[in-house]
Formats: sequence, C-alpha cells, structure tokens
Amino acid sequence: MPFIRRFGIPLWLLLAPLPIVGGDEPAATLEQSAPPAAASATADAPGQEALNEAIDAKLAVDELDDYARVLDLCRKAVDQGLDEESRKFAEDLYTGTLIDRAGMLTEAIFRPGRPDQQWQRIRAFAMRDLEEVVGRDPKIGGAHLMIARLQALPGGDKEKAAQAAAKALGLLGDDRLQRAQATLVLAELTEDAREKAAFFDAAVELSPRDPEVRRARGLFRLTADEYDAAREDLTVAAEEDPRDAAVQEALGLACLMAEKLDDAKAAFGRAIELAPDAVGPLLQRARIWAIQEERDQALEDIDRAIDIDPENPAALLLRARINQQAGDTDAAMADIQTILDDKPDTPAALELRGLIAAEMEDYAAAIRDFRKLAARDPDDAAVIGQLGMLYLAAKQPREAIRRFTRALEIDADNFPCRRGRSDAAISIGDHPAALADLEKAHALEPDDSGVLNNLAWLLATSPDADLRDGKRAVELATKACEETKWEEAHIISTLAAAYAESGDFDSARKYSKQAVDKGAENEEVKEQLEAELASYEAAKPWRERQIMEEAGAAAADGKPADDKPAVNGGAGKKPEPADLEREQVEPIADRPARRPFDD
Repeated sequence: MPFIRRFGIPLWLLLAPLPIVGGDEPAATLEQSAPPAAASATADAPGQEALNEAIDAKLAVDELDDYARVLDLCRKAVDQGLDEESRKFAEDLYTGTLIDRAGMLTEAIFRPGRPDQQWQRIRAFAMRDLEEVVGRDPKIGGAHLMIARLQALPGGDKEKAAQAAAKALGLLGDDRLQRAQATLVLAELTEDAREKAAFFDAAVELSPRDPEVRRARGLFRLTADEYDAAREDLTVAAEEDPRDAAVQEALGLACLMAEKLDDAKAAFGRAIELAPDAVGPLLQRARIWAIQEERDQALEDIDRAIDIDPENPAALLLRARINQQAGDTDAAMADIQTILDDKPDTPAALELRGLIAAEMEDYAAAIRDFRKLAARDPDDAAVIGQLGMLYLAAKQPREAIRRFTRALEIDADNFPCRRGRSDAAISIGDHPAALADLEKAHALEPDDSGVLNNLAWLLATSPDADLRDGKRAVELATKACEETKWEEAHIISTLAAAYAESGDFDSARKYSKQAVDKGAENEEVKEQLEAELASYEAAKPWRERQIMEEAGAAAADGKPADDKPAVNGGAGKKPEPADLEREQVEPIADRPARRPFDD
C-alpha cells in the first residue's frame, strides 16, 4: 500500500502472518483466504467466510470505492459471529482499512501541485474515518497526525490541530519522519516567530533530508527575509526531490532575493523545464533578464507566459514595466489598458499608469489614478504619500501638505512623507513647520544628504532669527558635502551660507566660489549662486524665503477640490544683497527651484 510510511498504517495488518486459528497450527497470511487446514471450530464460525472475503478484497484494493467493500465485509463477519482471535483480527482489519482510506483521501489533498478543487469535501470524508479510528483506538499516532494536518488547513479547527499534533508526537515513537511532520503542523499553527522558527528547526533535526521538511523551513525563512538560510534549505529539498518544480521556483526566488541572479535564473530554468505550462517561473526569470538589461530575453519569457495565459495581469504588467523603462510608453500603456479594460480598479495597473503620467508631467492624470488608489485603501501611507508628492510636483503644496499629514497620521516614521512635507512647507514659506519635519526626518535618516542640506540651509538662511543656528548649519552642511563627495554645487553653496551665518565670510566666499564653478553649466543656477557670492563678498549673510505660486487644485472629476487653499501669489521684488535682514520672497513657479526640490 502506498501510505504505510507516511501515515503509520500497522505493517502487521498487511505483511506479517495473520493468526486465524490458535494452538500450534501454522499462522495464516493475507495471501491465504483461509488456513491450509483450518480447525473445525474456525471453519464452522458463521462469519469466517465473510472475513476471508474481506481479506481477499483488501489485497485487491485498487481505488477508493474498494475500501467500502472491505469495511462492509468486516462488519458482516463480526455481526455473523467469529471466535475471539478472528474477531480481533477483523476489528484490526477494519481499523486499518479506515486508516488506509483516510490516507488516500489525505494524500489527495496534500500531493504536490494544484489541490483537488473538492478538497474541503475530501477533508470531511477523511475526518469522518479518522474520528472513527481514534474512537476505536486512541493510540494510533498516524491517525492523530493526519487529523492534525487536516485541521490545520483553512477552515479547520486550529486548536484541535494542535492537540492532535501533540498527541501524535507522544505516540509516534521512533518514527522520525512522522514526528517531523507533526512538528511542522505545530510550526504552522504558532504565531510567535521565535517559537515558529524553533519548531521548524526541531523538524529538520528529526528529518534533515526530507524534502517536505526542508521545503517548509526554507519557505518560512524566505518570508522572514533570511535569504541565504532559505537557499540552504531549498537546495536540500531540490536535491532530494529534483522533479518538484515548485521547490525549484522557491529556490530561484531565494537566490533572487539574495542577489544571486545567475543561480536564480538557473533554478527558474529548471522549474520551467519541469513545468513548461507554469507562468510563475517564466515571469520570475523575465524579471532577472530585465535586471540584467537583457530586454529581448525578458520579453521572450513574458510573451511565452502570455501565450499560456493571455489575460494574466501579472505578465501584462511586467511587460508594461519593461517597455516603460525602455522608453516605449505606447506599448506599456497598451498593456495597462488591457488590464484596466478587464478590471478597471486593478491597483498595480493604476499605479503604473499614474507613474507614467507623472513622468510625462501630466500631473492631473497621475493624481486621478492615485486618488483612486487612495480611495481603495485610505490607510495606505505609501500611496497617500505618493499622492502628496504628485501634488507637490503639480505646484499645489497646501494640498500636498494635507496628504502628507494624513500619511504621517498613519505612519509617523514615514521618511519620504516627512521629507515631502518639509519641502512643501518651505515652498510656502512656513519655516517653523519645515524645521520640525526636517528634524524628525534627520532623526530617521541621519545620513540623507537632501535632509542634511535642507536643514542646514534653513538654519543658515531663514529670515526667522530664532530659527537660525550657524554653527549647527556648518556641521550639517559639511556632512552633506561629504555624503555627496563634494560634487553638488547647491550643497556646497549651503555650506557657504552656513559659514556666512556664522560670521566666517572668508570660508563663505571660498565655498561659494567653489559652488559657482560646479554650477557653471546651468545658467539659472549659476545666476543665483553668483548672487549669493556677491552677498558674501559684501560681508552679508544670505536670507531666503520661497513662496510658491500655487496652481489650481483640481479634484479627480476636474472640479476644484472643496478644500482648495487660497492662492498665495503676492511676490515681493528680490532685494539687493546689501540688505542684511532682507527676505527673498520670490514666486518660484516660473523658474526651476534650486532648493529644496533640486536634489
């Protein structure tokens, strides 16, 4: 029988001599319907003939329905009457047959590949048999193991699964493989990551080369971002079961996440050979081709996946991303539209379409798509933060601030939103709010050159005297220059402004000249850098407050948003550098902003 090892069917029921008569008579085996010379008492037993038929039927079992005949004959034999020893044999044969049938049903659920669509009904039938088994003999560990595995499935009773697994461990004795399987059930049931890892480790210790055990721990490690450890487990599983395409795909994913791209590509290739009609490995390999800038090979795999499953949204989306990155916007949009024609609210397609629109500076279209995404999940800080970035790019800083604020209510440690809100606050001249966000952003990412630069610039140039701190500005700007290898003109100019605020105009002029030289290729940037240098040559620190001329805020339907802020368009003339406490209150809608949006 195929389920002896896995489910613990008593071997003696099938292979050992089966005693039919007592005394010194030779023992009968299952291959014999009756002993060669049965004692008269046994031969005359009314149920003996039915028991012999049950034995023959058990040996001839070929499919699931055959088990029912064995069970019926066992019941008939017991009802008709048997001597004590034959009755015990009939009872054991009946129990073993129940286990065999439950084993076949359980195997149908857990066999590799796609499970039977009727698996829930199959589980119900198997559980009926197993409950009868443990009711007849509660010490059969293999039965408790099957109960544990079946109850651990979705819709099962997790508490009963854990209890059954614990009972199995206490009854399975030296069967290390089945003990490992029971331990896997406990691992899957626990929520605590450390306990889960300990159970997986214990299962591997019990059965270190079993592919199911190593695959289970490998997948757990993969989800825990332990990519190298996952590769070790999945490599063993693949060695022990080299025909399992799912293991090869999982191994490829572990290698991919560990940045072992060639190993990953080889594993996905093996998975494709084993399961040529599977879309997953083709798409995974295509991603690697794309990473390696092998666009033609990537598209070849994707096209093959689409031939297998023409409406697969993951394949269409991946092809759209690759074409978008290659600059083929029309091809990318065609695939995106195919997805959205079928399912208009597909989040990944809406996101990619919105990003493409943003690249084309069609911010209204991008905002429409991201508003749909935000409406689908109003607690997704990343999406809401991206919407804030789009509003900022569309010169709607107050709307951007509203979105960033909502994102930060959800996730106070969201660095991009802290940085984005500080940029928006600077653009409307709200330096106290910008400073507060920059300080928090700096605490989250102490080495981020953009935050270092903007914080230093604010501390060095703000017209708000109580915000300025020249000494700290020098420290922050110096670090920003180091982080960018002294290659960024606008960051070097920040260091110059910091020295000017500190009263060290020699250093201010030195670094300002260096910034002018670095920014010479951009005429507009060079003009402002030269203005700053002129201020330092006059021994005057630089002061700046930007006021963005806000574009009209439009809702997704094209109508003004109900919370549209008043447009702040009052722009003063740019003062001369000699004005010590001047403010540069200049609308930046008509010129490229040099700070804070240029880094």
